Amino acid sequence: MTTTNTTADNSVLSGRHAEARRQAVKAAREIMVHSGGTRSVTIAAVAKALKFTSPALYRYFPGGRVDLLRAVHHSVTENLAARMVVARDRQPADDVSAQLYALTHTVFSWSIAHPGEFSLLMGPDFHEVREGAEQTDRDIAGIIGGAYVPAFVTHLRQSDPASWLPRDVDVPADLRAQVVEHSRTIAPDIEVPLGLGYLWIVAWRSFFGVLCMAAFGHLSFAYGDFQELFDDMMVQVLGLFGLERSDRVVPVTEAA
Repeated sequence: MTTTNTTADNSVLSGRHAEARRQAVKAAREIMVHSGGTRSVTIAAVAKALKFTSPALYRYFPGGRVDLLRAVHHSVTENLAARMVVARDRQPADDVSAQLYALTHTVFSWSIAHPGEFSLLMGPDFHEVREGAEQTDRDIAGIIGGAYVPAFVTHLRQSDPASWLPRDVDVPADLRAQVVEHSRTIAPDIEVPLGLGYLWIVAWRSFFGVLCMAAFGHLSFAYGDFQELFDDMMVQVLGLFGLERSDRVVPVTEAA
């Protein structure tokens, strides 16, 4: 009598499925790097790069191109967050200012080096993956924003929050519920003070402007590589949290 090890067979198939998806995401990212955006990322183009047929690729991405781009978005987000954590953890453990600068500069330098992937992550191509997929929208907050959480936990412990943290009544009433929802996505396991959550979005909207300018070269005729503009923005953002720019920042080289 012949018996079949169904569990083992399913494990092999699952592994092959995951590997095929990984290879497809890698191929799609390479296409984005060379083309500068998502326009050239199609099922046919990725299938050709992998020597698959298009119907075969649909087995791994039943939703087609949108499904593939969402997988790329998640992969890029996790990759960037991993770089951020490496940069953060290279800074002095007691220097929150250095950690925040390193985290933010990693996103800044990565975005300049990878404009195509930045466009998908949070730029003009984000619309390709956002519709009907709230989780994709939450990825930025939960994965990228989450890399900042340990630094702020340290800051709350080391500092006198009363000297810099807005009171709940100082947070605009119309924004409070939105800030709470945002904060819960960034840090689901801790109780984030309302004032801190508000400062997060105030800081982010300032950073996002510089980030988009740098990634797409907007006003580069005046601001060059945007480093001085970034540093000025960081002085203002750090000040929101009662911090000054640290002179102990350990540089981290941007990897390919």
